Amino acid sequence: MVMGISASFEKLNINFDDFEEILSDHSIVAITDSEGTIIFANKKFCELSKYSEEELIGQNHRILKSDEHSDEFFTELWDVISSGKVWSGEIKNRAKDGTFYWLKSTIIPTFDSDKKIQNYVAIRTDITKEKKVEAKLLALEKKLLKQNKNLISEVESKSSDLVRSERLATIGTMASRVAHDLKNPLTIMHTYAEMLTPEILSKLESKDKEKWLRMQNSIFDMDRIIEDVLDFARTTEIKKKTSSFMNILKLAMNHIKFSYGITVNLPEKNFTLKCDPRKIEAVLSNLINNAVQAVDGQGEVNVTASADSKFLTIKVSDSGPGIPEENMSRIFEPMFTTKTTGTGLGLVICKSIVEQHGGTISMSNKPTTFTVTLPL
Repeated sequence: MVMGISASFEKLNINFDDFEEILSDHSIVAITDSEGTIIFANKKFCELSKYSEEELIGQNHRILKSDEHSDEFFTELWDVISSGKVWSGEIKNRAKDGTFYWLKSTIIPTFDSDKKIQNYVAIRTDITKEKKVEAKLLALEKKLLKQNKNLISEVESKSSDLVRSERLATIGTMASRVAHDLKNPLTIMHTYAEMLTPEILSKLESKDKEKWLRMQNSIFDMDRIIEDVLDFARTTEIKKKTSSFMNILKLAMNHIKFSYGITVNLPEKNFTLKCDPRKIEAVLSNLINNAVQAVDGQGEVNVTASADSKFLTIKVSDSGPGIPEENMSRIFEPMFTTKTTGTGLGLVICKSIVEQHGGTISMSNKPTTFTVTLPL
């Protein structure tokens, strides 16, 4: 075939050796027979592939396969050129030393006098540097797209938080006014109810005693709800001091009401932390009260505490039925509650207090467990 090409060049008064030298300076050239066996490889092809001409002649181009392309890729390429058409595309090859290089390739079928395919001439250009630049640009584009997506998400989140904060501020102001207005008449009701001495109560009929107890419980519930609303409305600055965890926990337990069917297990080891003891007491009493209510008169509540060099971790878990999955994501939302009584502000207040301390609060199910981390 090379001799045939040389003769054709002679007819055109072109020196084949001169042409091959010029071509070698600019292109990678290979010629195969009709079966795809290499019968000619120019100098630039040998330099780039790291194979000598002797090593390439008689071989198939599979010797350069890089595994970058699928079998379907090469099947389609062969279908095109074996049908007598020109194929153009990009191919990644593996050199003899294991390095890779990219080629922009054009493969041209040539025909004999009977118009049957006699050879395939492949003319290629080394585009390895361009592909590396392209890969870097694609990686940069991907990185920028990710950063842009994260930025948009952050802006949306901040906007949502801002709207939420404005709404909560409005709710807080209104709730505070209502709570203050209710506080005074409720105090009067509580005072008069307490004026009933045991002697007077002993003279009441059982139905009247039951009504009095229900009134007392209602007053207690209303007072607790009002305190929740006021705590939510006023975000006072925390006042940290070195405190005993066990002392705070014991004070919190004074606010817990539970029946004999419920066991509350407390930790024995004490820890010292820097916090606002009154506010952490409120967090613990709220979480333990919630756990007691969750077991519904029969079960266990476990409070555990552990510490490392930086944080105190407190866990409050209960043996109750757990929180429905559909409510998990809303558990720290203001005004959200599954109780028949309550404001849905207790956990919001707990979250706010913990975060003011530079800590975190989270919830998991099976068993229902609230985990609080606080800096020591």
